[in-house]
Amino acid sequence: MGKTERRKRGTGGLYQRESDGMWVVAVPLPAGPDGTRRRKVIVRAKYADAVKELQKVRQKLERSGDLSTSSPTLSTWLDTWWERYAERLKVSTRPSYRSKIENYIRPALGNVKVDRIGPAHVARLRDYITKEKGLSSTTALGAHRVLSVILRDAEREGKIARNPCALIDAPKKRVHKVKYLDSGQARNLLAVCDSGDGTVSRDLAMAAVALLIGPRPAERLGVTSDEIDLTTGSITIAWQLQRLDFEHGCGEKAGGVWPCGRKRGGNCTRRHLDIPDSQEVQHVEGGLYLTRPKSRAGWREFTMPPLLRDTLAAYLETHEPGMCGLIFTRDLGRPIDPSDDSRWWDGLLRAVGLPDVDRHSARHTCNTILTELGYPVDVRQKIIGHASRAVNEEVYTHTSDARVTEATAAIGAAMDWRALGQTSPTG
Repeated sequence: MGKTERRKRGTGGLYQRESDGMWVVAVPLPAGPDGTRRRKVIVRAKYADAVKELQKVRQKLERSGDLSTSSPTLSTWLDTWWERYAERLKVSTRPSYRSKIENYIRPALGNVKVDRIGPAHVARLRDYITKEKGLSSTTALGAHRVLSVILRDAEREGKIARNPCALIDAPKKRVHKVKYLDSGQARNLLAVCDSGDGTVSRDLAMAAVALLIGPRPAERLGVTSDEIDLTTGSITIAWQLQRLDFEHGCGEKAGGVWPCGRKRGGNCTRRHLDIPDSQEVQHVEGGLYLTRPKSRAGWREFTMPPLLRDTLAAYLETHEPGMCGLIFTRDLGRPIDPSDDSRWWDGLLRAVGLPDVDRHSARHTCNTILTELGYPVDVRQKIIGHASRAVNEEVYTHTSDARVTEATAAIGAAMDWRALGQTSPTG
């Protein structure tokens, strides 16, 4: 629009101040609660910049219906965001978000106005974590992702024109070589867990579930008896067994110290779990809870390999379900703590003489074998439970669908240790 072109009434104006020559954008906003007139005012030195701002303000106003007349600091927005949006976070994720907000994002950028945050500020957060705090790029990546989520909601509310986290490369995650068991090693592990007398131990049943269908460790520990149908051979992955972190309930920090004097929320005299009403959880024991998988894709049902169905049928003949129907338990039907499960996996590998890979590698092993057997990514997603095709292809693989049933049967046949007999494992 030219400098002399008239605007439509009510869409905002652009004029030059006589006092200093600055260009002023003034857009009327909805009246306040008391009926007072409101408008959004922005001042720019150059006419072209003011025109761009006028266009942005009009677009924001059309999208959101209203605008704030002043931008909050990021620290203020962090508090507002937590009240409005934290409920949608999984209960197991909330402590991690809060930690990143309080330890990294607020100290690094809290005093910056939200509408002034740009790529340089996002880079400042990365440098604060890696250079000032001396922490890893993986930690910086986690904080970057949390900030991106928070600013995405600021963009949706019209507080910023664009999420600056999208304008800069995220910190690179520290690369570790992904390790897994090949099909021969996995088969030998199962063979050594088999006593050969027709009974199925907990070690064999847990290892079979881990390697033949590749659930997350928390999903494996969260399998309940009512999710297994031995008649149809189906299994449903619908819960995760997780240890949830307690939060402080004693008040607000002052000078970096909580009123109770304890550092950890779990030791607070008024500790509590911040569980939104929208999230379904079941208390099992102590700090252990059954929670729903992190995404809808993680909640899945499919036909087990016949080998796994037979293994679980024999196992359940001699092992009664424990608390909340959990099929994998310790003494007196109590749940298995995730830390104990990790030690179980490490000890099992040492006893068998196999490479030291973490328990999550069983999931990677399953997916890789399915890939080697030639099954496409969408079939693997339905078994493994990845919400993203990219995750399945880029992270986990190297090389009620009939194809899913065929795939699970194929991996069962490929991993059938019973043909091996009682052999010593090979590395």
